[in-house]
Amino acid sequence: MTIFQTQRSLSLAAATRLAQLGQQCADEMGFAMNVVVVDRGGTPLVIMRNPDAPDASLEFAQRKAYTAASYGWPTIHWNEIVDERPLVMQGLSQNPQVCLIAGGIPVQWEGETIGAVGVAGAKAPEDHAVAQAALERFLAEL
Repeated sequence: MTIFQTQRSLSLAAATRLAQLGQQCADEMGFAMNVVVVDRGGTPLVIMRNPDAPDASLEFAQRKAYTAASYGWPTIHWNEIVDERPLVMQGLSQNPQVCLIAGGIPVQWEGETIGAVGVAGAKAPEDHAVAQAALERFLAEL
């Protein structure tokens, strides 16, 4: 019997860099956004709040990151999943931490989810585009 297991997760330094890249990408695309980076369990490591972003978007950024880390796929894919499975939608809607709106993307390393980034402050497609661009730049630096 295995008594413990080791799980990899984003470091604080890596999470900080990813959040910085998220804000940089948002600025370059002309959006005021909030960026949250979480560890593998969905717990926030870094929160970067743009004072010009809508106040409620901070909570959505955190929930998007939590959802992406918890399930291991981008939140943009939830529309496809719940359209065909209304009971799944009903069940997920009971969890106040889950957000099924585009803008959350998991950080994966060697096939393992080690964290996620959540972005909010514009429309869902723009949130996703910023998160995706930030993650691509982050991975290119490694």
